Amino acid sequence: MEKIRKTRVLITNDDGVGSVNLHALALALSDVSDVYVFAPEDEQSGVGHAFTVRRGLRIQKVEAVPGKAQLPYGVYSVSGTPADCVKFAIGHFANHGLDDNSVVPQGFDVCFSGVNVGENSGVSSLYSGTVAGAREAALWGVPAVALSLRGLKGNLLQVAIKFAQKVVSKKMFEKIPKGVFWNVNFPKVKDDEFKGFKACSMDQGMFTDHYDHKDGLWFLDGEKLWSKAPDGSDDCMLDKGYATITPHRIDQTDQESLELISELLEVN
Repeated sequence: MEKIRKTRVLITNDDGVGSVNLHALALALSDVSDVYVFAPEDEQSGVGHAFTVRRGLRIQKVEAVPGKAQLPYGVYSVSGTPADCVKFAIGHFANHGLDDNSVVPQGFDVCFSGVNVGENSGVSSLYSGTVAGAREAALWGVPAVALSLRGLKGNLLQVAIKFAQKVVSKKMFEKIPKGVFWNVNFPKVKDDEFKGFKACSMDQGMFTDHYDHKDGLWFLDGEKLWSKAPDGSDDCMLDKGYATITPHRIDQTDQESLELISELLEVN
């Protein structure tokens, strides 16, 4: 009888390779899939989709992490950003492996980025290293899901992990269209206050950004106006206690503007 191939899962984050959340996710998914972790050496929050091009990357295999004597999945630290991690894993490792005689996975079936500490809904997604990890995978044609916790009150980490397990076991990732990835955020509520999942559009409300001047330097501060988020948007539903799933597209072309620009170009 032919052996059924396990789903090949790539996991990254922007909190760093030592993240407790990352390893909790990897451990849970390793029960039902072949897991490979490529994560930054150190925290890369807010780096967006930056990647390394003018200097080399240091890739090191991690044999153990605190609290885990033996890892049932492969872990590699990367001296770069989340986008670097995914770009290297899919673009190189999946085709050529590494010099340490690593088993080549021959392509990943799905990529998870997270589970991040801090929300990445609305415009936060545009700045997020976590979301960029999922976006990079989608650029390579690999279905991807970004996972983020708005806060640690009640800590819905296990809810996020169970959702990821369902995405794998039910092969929900196969329903993600090419050029699309899911941005999933979990609310800052206790387990008994969690209201379930909602498919939502992305809120475009901006932060109340301002800068404080101290010791000759300017420090950014600000927050979201959660109460002003449009009904049904990800920020709105997240604030109401729902986990939000927002599908993001790689193609950012505004079709209506194409027609307008064409008309403007025709004007003498």
